[in-house]
Amino acid sequence: MTRRRRALQALERRDETRAWYLSPGTLAGAAMIESVLRVRLPCSWVTQITGKFGATVTLVEQKPLGDGLLQSLVEIDPGTSDPNAIVEDLRGNPYIADVEAIVPPKGKTLANLKVRECNACKTLAESECFLTEATATEDGGLEWRILAPKRTTIEALVKDLRGRGLEIEVAAVKPVKPGGVLTDRQEQVLSIAYKLGFFEFPKKVSLTGLAKKLGVSKSTLSEILRAGEAKVLHAYFHGLMGRPR
Repeated sequence: MTRRRRALQALERRDETRAWYLSPGTLAGAAMIESVLRVRLPCSWVTQITGKFGATVTLVEQKPLGDGLLQSLVEIDPGTSDPNAIVEDLRGNPYIADVEAIVPPKGKTLANLKVRECNACKTLAESECFLTEATATEDGGLEWRILAPKRTTIEALVKDLRGRGLEIEVAAVKPVKPGGVLTDRQEQVLSIAYKLGFFEFPKKVSLTGLAKKLGVSKSTLSEILRAGEAKVLHAYFHGLMGRPR
C-alpha cells in the first residue's frame, strides 16, 4: 500500500464517522467540555513550524507505536508559507523519526509523522482527551484546544502533565455550546458540504465556493460549520468513551 493511500484511508475513516453522525437521530446529547491549555514542550515540533512559518496544525489521529515512537497524522495549513519548506523542516527535526507527506498544489498538507515520544505527547495520547487544535503562542509555548467528556478528565490530564514536570497553564475550561442535535440549517449545510467534497483531502470545494453555492458570507458559513462540527465531535467522542481502548 502506498504512503498516499495509507494517509488518505485515515482521513476517510474520520470523514465516514463524520458522515454517519450527520444522519438524523444519531447525534447524542452528551455535554462536552472544551479546555484551552498553554504548555511548554522542549521537543515541540508544532511550536517550530507554527512559530517559524505561521502554519496551523490540526491533529487527525495519534497513537503509540512502541519502541519510544508515537504516530501522529496531522493536517498542516501552511498559510502563505511554502508547504514543501515546512515538510523539509519537519524532516530535519531531531524529535521526528520519519515523515510521510502529501503536499497538494493548494490547501492543507497531510503528514504522517513518527515522533519520538515526549512526556506530554504520550500523556495526551493515553488520556481520554481529544486534541482539536495546536497553535504557537507569542512567548514560544503551545496552546492546545482540547475536548473531553467531562471536567474531571481535563483535571486528570493537567495533573498528569504537571506530575511529569511540565509547565501547564489552564487558560479556559467551559461546557461546549450549543449541545444536542443539529439544527435543520446545520444539517443542511454540513450535508451539502460533505456531498460537494468540502471534507475531502484535498478539498473539492473551497469555503469561498461553498459560501457562494449556499448564498451566505464566508464568515456566516464558517460559524455554521464550526457549530455543526462541534456537535458531530460531541457525538463521536461520546461514542469513543464507551469503547474499549
